[in-house]
Amino acid sequence: MDAIIELALHKGYDQDEILYRAADFSPEFLPMLQEDAALLGALCKQWDAVDEDSKLDRFIEMLQGELFDTNTNPTGKLVVFSESVDTVNYLEKELKSMLHRDDILAVYSTNRNRLRETIRANFDANYKGTSSDDYNIIITSDVLAEGVNLHRANVIVNYDSPWNATRLMQRIGRVNRIGSTAPVIYNYMFYPSDPGDAIISLKK
Repeated sequence: MDAIIELALHKGYDQDEILYRAADFSPEFLPMLQEDAALLGALCKQWDAVDEDSKLDRFIEMLQGELFDTNTNPTGKLVVFSESVDTVNYLEKELKSMLHRDDILAVYSTNRNRLRETIRANFDANYKGTSSDDYNIIITSDVLAEGVNLHRANVIVNYDSPWNATRLMQRIGRVNRIGSTAPVIYNYMFYPSDPGDAIISLKK
């Protein structure tokens, strides 16, 4: 859902044009929505009881090791993509808290235009102005998957793997561009667990 809203806003639609209100639906939908709300509420309670995130733990381990190894990442820049705006916000909050870094920039449709020059100054190797190192990690949804240069970085992490292989190539294309100073591009993929992938077949 986040990806659909992000895409619509990116295409120029106003939020009022893409969101429906209660009065837009037939009354007979209400009991079904209430049933769905009860089911989702029960699921949320189960999730609230979970106090560990092995995927995040592994990501932080990598951030403290290979992702910023100077042999792999000579510029010290990193691009992280997620399918969900909620995950972008979650990662920004957790990484700043756990790693005590203030050089993390979170970008989504609502702030992309405002941060355009900041993004370019920190991540675009072809930027004509004064380059900056205020931000070395950029976490974003697919709003930056096309139309922007991020090739001061040569390492991409797909924290959520996209369903569409074309979207993956668009993401990689942000760092695989003319003007990159790094000789090698590294693309890291986080896949679902084996039990999860057996259900959704994302790898396939």
